[in-house]
Amino acid sequence: MKNFIESYDNALTSEQCKIIIDYMNEGVWSGLLKPGEMFGGTDITKKDSWDMIMNMNEDNEVNTILYNSLCKCIEYYKSKNPHLNQLLPWKWHPIYNLQKYNPGQGYHELHCENMSPESSYRVAVWMYYLNTVTDDGGTHFDNYDLTMNAVEGRCVIWPAYWTHFHKGIVSKTETKYIATGWFNYIDIA
Repeated sequence: MKNFIESYDNALTSEQCKIIIDYMNEGVWSGLLKPGEMFGGTDITKKDSWDMIMNMNEDNEVNTILYNSLCKCIEYYKSKNPHLNQLLPWKWHPIYNLQKYNPGQGYHELHCENMSPESSYRVAVWMYYLNTVTDDGGTHFDNYDLTMNAVEGRCVIWPAYWTHFHKGIVSKTETKYIATGWFNYIDIA
């Protein structure tokens, strides 16, 4: 059975991943990297991370790197899932997150990206692993008993709906870096 979870290895180069990670780590000093929130609040028993909210419409190197890769990956995804072309118009949402998970941190709670009226405009999710984590650190999709390993440069795209509940797999020894965002209906959000 098809699970609609697609991964694209080498979607980013090691150099591109390093540029994004360095940008995030510089955010620590500028105050842009902050404790991760979910549903407008912080609860480290559910989500324990360091997040930097980004806007793809701003002109910077990180946005250019991700945008150029994302355009290619979503075309691959649509070619494997042509029914997406029958939906109302949708595209990448400009707001996305860079996230850092120190050892022991993670998105502990099963969740999907379309869980409320406020997120009902989300069609699909994209995520890049910016480093390889060998001591756990991946993403587990509960309904499919599938764990996607954190591999540097890998892009993963999947549906935003209840069929794709997932959570992070915590690494007790390694830091994990990701970039993640959504594809949304255009006329709604």
